[in-house]
Amino acid sequence: MIVVANQKGGCGKTTTVVSLASAMALRGKKVSVIDCDPQTNATQAFGLDPTGLPEDRFTVLDVYLGARPALDIEQLLPPLEETPEEPRLGGNLWLAAGSKGVSGLQFRLDAHVNEQLALQKITHLDADGLRDEQRQRLKESVDSLRGERDFVFVDTGPDLGFALTTALIAADFYLIPMVPSAFDISGLKMLLKAASQIRERYETNLALLGILLCQVKGTKLDREVRELLVETFGKGVFKIEIPNSVKFREATFHGLSIIEHAEEEAAAKSYLALADELLALFEKRRAKKRSSKRSSSTKVRVNAR
Repeated sequence: MIVVANQKGGCGKTTTVVSLASAMALRGKKVSVIDCDPQTNATQAFGLDPTGLPEDRFTVLDVYLGARPALDIEQLLPPLEETPEEPRLGGNLWLAAGSKGVSGLQFRLDAHVNEQLALQKITHLDADGLRDEQRQRLKESVDSLRGERDFVFVDTGPDLGFALTTALIAADFYLIPMVPSAFDISGLKMLLKAASQIRERYETNLALLGILLCQVKGTKLDREVRELLVETFGKGVFKIEIPNSVKFREATFHGLSIIEHAEEEAAAKSYLALADELLALFEKRRAKKRSSKRSSSTKVRVNAR
Protein backbone atom coordinates (compact mmCIF):
# COMPACT_ATOMS: atom_id res chain seq x y z
CA MET A 1 0.00 0.00 0.00
CA ILE A 2 1.35 3.39 -1.04
CA VAL A 3 0.17 6.66 0.51
CA VAL A 4 0.69 9.77 -1.60
CA ALA A 5 1.15 12.56 0.91
CA ASN A 6 2.24 16.15 1.36
CA GLN A 7 0.90 18.60 3.92
CA LYS A 8 0.86 21.29 1.24
CA GLY A 9 -1.99 21.60 -1.25
CA GLY A 10 -1.59 21.99 -5.01
CA CYS A 11 1.53 19.85 -5.24
CA GLY A 12 0.15 17.01 -7.34
CA LYS A 13 -1.09 14.44 -4.80
CA THR A 14 -4.40 13.62 -6.46
CA THR A 15 -2.90 13.90 -9.95
CA THR A 16 -0.21 11.42 -8.95
CA VAL A 17 -2.65 8.96 -7.37
CA VAL A 18 -5.02 9.00 -10.34
CA SER A 19 -2.31 9.02 -13.01
CA LEU A 20 0.02 6.46 -11.44
CA ALA A 21 -2.82 4.10 -10.56
CA SER A 22 -4.09 4.34 -14.13
CA ALA A 23 -0.62 3.70 -15.53
CA MET A 24 -0.25 0.61 -13.35
CA ALA A 25 -3.67 -0.64 -14.46
CA LEU A 26 -2.67 -0.12 -18.08
CA ARG A 27 0.42 -2.22 -17.36
CA GLY A 28 -1.89 -5.07 -16.37
CA LYS A 29 -1.68 -4.67 -12.60
CA LYS A 30 -4.77 -4.92 -10.39
CA VAL A 31 -4.99 -1.57 -8.62
CA SER A 32 -7.21 -0.04 -5.97
CA VAL A 33 -7.47 3.67 -5.15
CA ILE A 34 -8.61 4.72 -1.67
CA ASP A 35 -9.83 8.33 -1.55
CA CYS A 36 -9.18 9.64 1.99
CA ASP A 37 -9.13 13.29 0.97
CA PRO A 38 -12.25 15.11 2.28
CA GLN A 39 -12.26 17.11 -0.97
CA THR A 40 -12.91 13.79 -2.80
CA ASN A 41 -10.83 14.98 -5.75
CA ALA A 42 -9.63 11.50 -6.73
CA THR A 43 -13.20 10.23 -6.88
CA GLN A 44 -14.25 13.15 -9.04
CA ALA A 45 -11.15 12.87 -11.21
CA PHE A 46 -12.35 9.41 -12.26
CA GLY A 47 -15.70 10.92 -13.23
CA LEU A 48 -17.71 9.75 -10.21
CA ASP A 49 -19.92 11.99 -8.06
CA PRO A 50 -19.34 11.03 -4.40
CA THR A 51 -22.69 12.55 -3.43
CA GLY A 52 -24.58 10.68 -6.13
CA LEU A 53 -23.57 7.09 -5.44
CA PRO A 54 -26.29 4.42 -5.26
CA GLU A 55 -27.71 3.88 -1.76
CA ASP A 56 -26.14 0.42 -1.53
CA ARG A 57 -22.64 1.80 -2.17
CA PHE A 58 -20.36 2.60 0.73
CA THR A 59 -17.62 5.24 0.91
CA VAL A 60 -14.35 5.49 2.78
CA LEU A 61 -16.27 7.10 5.66
CA ASP A 62 -17.75 3.64 6.36
CA VAL A 63 -14.23 2.38 7.02
CA TYR A 64 -13.91 4.66 10.02
CA LEU A 65 -17.49 4.68 11.29
CA GLY A 66 -18.49 1.13 10.45
CA ALA A 67 -15.14 -0.70 10.31
CA ARG A 68 -16.02 -2.04 6.87
CA PRO A 69 -13.35 -3.84 4.84
CA ALA A 70 -12.12 -1.97 1.78
CA LEU A 71 -12.93 -5.02 -0.33
CA ASP A 72 -16.64 -4.35 0.37
CA ILE A 73 -16.37 -0.62 -0.34
CA GLU A 74 -14.35 -0.42 -3.54
CA GLN A 75 -16.06 -0.57 -6.92
CA LEU A 76 -14.68 -1.35 -10.34
CA LEU A 77 -14.54 1.78 -12.45
CA PRO A 78 -17.59 1.73 -14.70
CA PRO A 79 -16.98 1.90 -18.47
CA LEU A 80 -17.14 5.24 -20.20
CA GLU A 81 -20.42 6.24 -21.83
CA GLU A 82 -18.88 6.44 -25.28
CA THR A 83 -17.42 2.90 -24.98
CA PRO A 84 -19.92 1.00 -22.79
CA GLU A 85 -18.72 -2.43 -23.96
CA GLU A 86 -15.07 -1.72 -23.20
CA PRO A 87 -13.79 -2.14 -19.62
CA ARG A 88 -12.10 1.00 -18.39
CA LEU A 89 -8.31 0.78 -18.04
CA GLY A 90 -8.43 -2.91 -18.87
CA GLY A 91 -10.85 -3.61 -16.03
CA ASN A 92 -7.93 -3.39 -13.60
CA LEU A 93 -8.81 -0.38 -11.45
CA TRP A 94 -11.10 -0.21 -8.41
CA LEU A 95 -12.05 2.85 -6.38
CA ALA A 96 -13.08 3.24 -2.74
CA ALA A 97 -15.01 6.49 -3.13
CA GLY A 98 -14.24 9.44 -0.88
CA SER A 99 -16.65 11.35 1.33
CA LYS A 100 -16.74 14.98 2.37
CA GLY A 101 -17.70 13.66 5.81
CA VAL A 102 -14.05 12.78 6.37
CA SER A 103 -13.44 16.47 7.19
CA GLY A 104 -15.44 16.14 10.43
CA LEU A 105 -14.39 12.59 11.15
CA GLN A 106 -12.04 13.23 14.05
CA PHE A 107 -14.63 15.42 15.77
CA ARG A 108 -17.24 12.65 15.51
CA LEU A 109 -14.89 9.97 16.80
CA ASP A 110 -13.67 12.17 19.65
CA ALA A 111 -17.28 12.98 20.56
CA HIS A 112 -18.04 9.27 20.85
CA VAL A 113 -15.05 8.69 23.13
CA ASN A 114 -15.92 11.70 25.29
CA GLU A 115 -19.51 10.54 25.58
CA GLN A 116 -18.38 7.14 26.82
CA LEU A 117 -16.13 8.84 29.35
CA ALA A 118 -18.91 11.14 30.53
CA LEU A 119 -21.24 8.17 31.04
CA GLN A 120 -18.42 6.42 32.92
CA LYS A 121 -18.64 3.46 30.59
CA ILE A 122 -14.90 3.52 29.97
CA THR A 123 -11.81 4.66 31.85
CA HIS A 124 -9.28 7.16 30.50
CA LEU A 125 -6.97 4.25 29.71
CA ASP A 126 -9.83 2.63 27.80
CA ALA A 127 -10.24 5.94 25.94
CA ASP A 128 -6.58 5.90 24.90
CA GLY A 129 -7.00 2.36 23.60
CA LEU A 130 -10.18 3.27 21.74
CA ARG A 131 -8.46 6.22 20.03
CA ASP A 132 -5.64 3.93 18.94
CA GLU A 133 -8.18 1.44 17.61
CA GLN A 134 -9.84 4.23 15.62
CA ARG A 135 -6.50 5.19 14.09
CA GLN A 136 -5.94 1.62 12.93
CA ARG A 137 -9.34 1.04 11.33
CA LEU A 138 -8.06 2.01 7.88
CA LYS A 139 -5.19 -0.46 8.21
CA GLU A 140 -7.54 -3.28 9.18
CA SER A 141 -9.87 -2.34 6.33
CA VAL A 142 -7.18 -2.16 3.64
CA ASP A 143 -5.63 -5.43 4.83
CA SER A 144 -8.64 -7.10 3.14
CA LEU A 145 -7.09 -6.09 -0.21
CA ARG A 146 -3.77 -7.82 0.39
CA GLY A 147 -3.46 -10.68 -2.06
CA GLU A 148 -6.38 -9.30 -4.08
CA ARG A 149 -4.67 -6.22 -5.52
CA ASP A 150 -1.13 -5.69 -6.77
CA PHE A 151 -1.09 -2.04 -5.70
CA VAL A 152 -3.19 0.13 -3.43
CA PHE A 153 -2.81 3.92 -3.67
CA VAL A 154 -4.24 6.27 -1.06
CA ASP A 155 -5.01 9.92 -1.72
CA THR A 156 -4.84 12.22 1.31
CA GLY A 157 -5.67 15.79 2.22
CA PRO A 158 -3.18 18.68 2.56
CA ASP A 159 -2.61 18.42 6.30
CA LEU A 160 -1.16 16.13 8.96
CA GLY A 161 -4.56 15.41 10.48
CA PHE A 162 -6.41 12.25 11.43
CA ALA A 163 -6.97 10.84 7.93
CA LEU A 164 -3.33 11.16 6.87
CA THR A 165 -2.14 9.70 10.17
CA THR A 166 -4.36 6.64 9.72
CA ALA A 167 -3.18 6.26 6.13
CA LEU A 168 0.48 6.30 7.16
CA ILE A 169 -0.25 3.73 9.89
CA ALA A 170 -1.80 1.47 7.25
CA ALA A 171 0.85 1.98 4.57
CA ASP A 172 3.95 0.10 3.54
CA PHE A 173 5.33 3.12 1.69
CA TYR A 174 4.67 6.80 1.27
CA LEU A 175 5.41 8.86 -1.82
CA ILE A 176 5.84 12.63 -1.65
CA PRO A 177 4.94 14.69 -4.71
CA MET A 178 6.16 18.25 -4.55
CA VAL A 179 6.48 21.38 -6.63
CA PRO A 180 10.13 22.51 -6.86
CA SER A 181 9.94 25.45 -4.45
CA ALA A 182 11.38 26.48 -1.09
CA PHE A 183 7.93 26.30 0.50
CA ASP A 184 7.49 22.65 -0.42
CA ILE A 185 10.95 21.75 0.88
CA SER A 186 10.24 23.29 4.28
CA GLY A 187 7.01 21.29 4.50
CA LEU A 188 8.84 17.97 4.15
CA LYS A 189 10.27 18.08 7.67
CA MET A 190 6.98 17.66 9.53
CA LEU A 191 5.83 14.87 7.23
CA LEU A 192 9.10 12.98 7.66
CA LYS A 193 8.86 13.49 11.43
CA ALA A 194 5.28 12.17 11.49
CA ALA A 195 6.32 9.09 9.50
CA SER A 196 9.18 8.44 11.92
CA GLN A 197 6.87 8.73 14.92
CA ILE A 198 4.39 6.31 13.36
CA ARG A 199 7.13 3.75 12.66
CA GLU A 200 8.21 3.85 16.29
CA ARG A 201 4.80 3.99 17.98
CA TYR A 202 3.05 1.40 15.82
CA GLU A 203 6.14 -0.70 15.04
CA THR A 204 5.57 -0.61 11.29
CA ASN A 205 7.98 -0.88 8.37
CA LEU A 206 6.69 2.33 6.79
CA ALA A 207 9.31 3.57 4.32
CA LEU A 208 9.75 6.54 2.02
CA LEU A 209 9.26 5.29 -1.53
CA GLY A 210 10.54 8.50 -3.06
CA ILE A 211 10.10 12.19 -3.74
CA LEU A 212 8.48 13.10 -7.04
CA LEU A 213 8.96 16.52 -8.60
CA CYS A 214 5.73 17.73 -10.24
CA GLN A 215 4.75 20.73 -12.35
CA VAL A 216 8.35 20.97 -13.55
CA LYS A 217 9.00 23.70 -16.12
CA GLY A 218 12.70 23.14 -16.70
CA THR A 219 13.77 26.41 -15.08
CA LYS A 220 17.01 27.09 -13.25
CA LEU A 221 15.09 26.98 -9.94
CA ASP A 222 13.73 23.54 -10.83
CA ARG A 223 17.27 22.27 -11.36
CA GLU A 224 18.53 23.84 -8.13
CA VAL A 225 15.72 22.29 -6.08
CA ARG A 226 16.43 18.87 -7.61
CA GLU A 227 20.13 19.19 -6.77
CA LEU A 228 19.29 20.12 -3.18
CA LEU A 229 16.91 17.18 -2.81
CA VAL A 230 19.42 14.73 -4.29
CA GLU A 231 22.09 16.01 -1.88
CA THR A 232 19.71 15.33 1.00
CA PHE A 233 17.88 12.16 -0.09
CA GLY A 234 20.15 10.67 -2.74
CA LYS A 235 18.35 7.87 -4.61
CA GLY A 236 15.18 8.78 -2.72
CA VAL A 237 14.40 11.31 -5.48
CA PHE A 238 12.75 9.80 -8.55
CA LYS A 239 14.61 10.27 -11.81
CA ILE A 240 11.27 10.80 -13.53
CA GLU A 241 9.86 14.33 -13.34
CA ILE A 242 6.29 15.33 -14.11
CA PRO A 243 6.09 18.27 -16.53
CA ASN A 244 3.70 21.15 -16.07
CA SER A 245 0.82 20.63 -18.53
CA VAL A 246 -2.67 21.95 -19.19
CA LYS A 247 -3.58 18.38 -20.14
CA PHE A 248 -4.02 17.49 -16.47
CA ARG A 249 -6.75 20.10 -16.06
CA GLU A 250 -8.39 18.99 -19.28
CA ALA A 251 -8.42 15.37 -18.09
CA THR A 252 -9.97 16.31 -14.75
CA PHE A 253 -12.64 18.38 -16.49
CA HIS A 254 -13.67 15.33 -18.51
CA GLY A 255 -13.50 12.93 -15.53
CA LEU A 256 -10.59 11.02 -17.03
CA SER A 257 -7.07 10.19 -16.00
CA ILE A 258 -4.28 11.73 -18.05
CA ILE A 259 -3.55 8.23 -19.37
CA GLU A 260 -7.06 8.01 -20.84
CA HIS A 261 -7.23 11.61 -21.99
CA ALA A 262 -3.88 12.10 -23.69
CA GLU A 263 -1.76 8.95 -23.57
CA GLU A 264 0.72 10.19 -26.17
CA GLU A 265 1.39 13.51 -24.43
CA ALA A 266 4.59 14.00 -22.38
CA ALA A 267 2.52 14.40 -19.20
CA ALA A 268 0.99 10.93 -19.59
CA LYS A 269 4.24 9.33 -20.70
CA SER A 270 5.97 10.63 -17.57
CA TYR A 271 3.55 8.70 -15.34
CA LEU A 272 3.84 5.59 -17.50
CA ALA A 273 7.62 5.86 -17.12
CA LEU A 274 7.22 6.32 -13.35
CA ALA A 275 5.07 3.18 -13.23
CA ASP A 276 7.81 1.27 -15.06
CA GLU A 277 10.43 2.64 -12.65
CA LEU A 278 8.36 1.49 -9.67
CA LEU A 279 7.66 -1.93 -11.16
CA ALA A 280 11.39 -2.43 -11.71
CA LEU A 281 12.08 -1.28 -8.15
CA PHE A 282 9.58 -3.70 -6.61
CA GLU A 283 10.79 -6.57 -8.77
CA LYS A 284 14.32 -5.88 -7.54
CA ARG A 285 13.04 -5.93 -3.94
CA ARG A 286 11.26 -9.25 -4.52
CA ALA A 287 14.35 -10.79 -6.13
CA LYS A 288 16.48 -9.68 -3.19
CA LYS A 289 13.94 -11.12 -0.75
CA ARG A 290 13.87 -14.46 -2.60
CA SER A 291 17.65 -14.57 -2.61
CA SER A 292 17.73 -13.86 1.12
CA LYS A 293 15.24 -16.67 1.80
CA ARG A 294 17.26 -19.15 -0.27
CA SER A 295 20.41 -18.13 1.58
CA SER A 296 18.71 -18.60 4.97
CA SER A 297 17.33 -21.97 3.88
CA THR A 298 20.79 -23.12 2.80
CA LYS A 299 22.29 -22.09 6.15
CA VAL A 300 19.60 -24.04 8.01
CA ARG A 301 20.35 -27.20 6.01
CA VAL A 302 24.09 -26.84 6.53
CA ASN A 303 23.65 -26.31 10.28
CA ALA A 304 21.32 -29.32 10.44
CA ARG A 305 24.09 -31.53 9.09
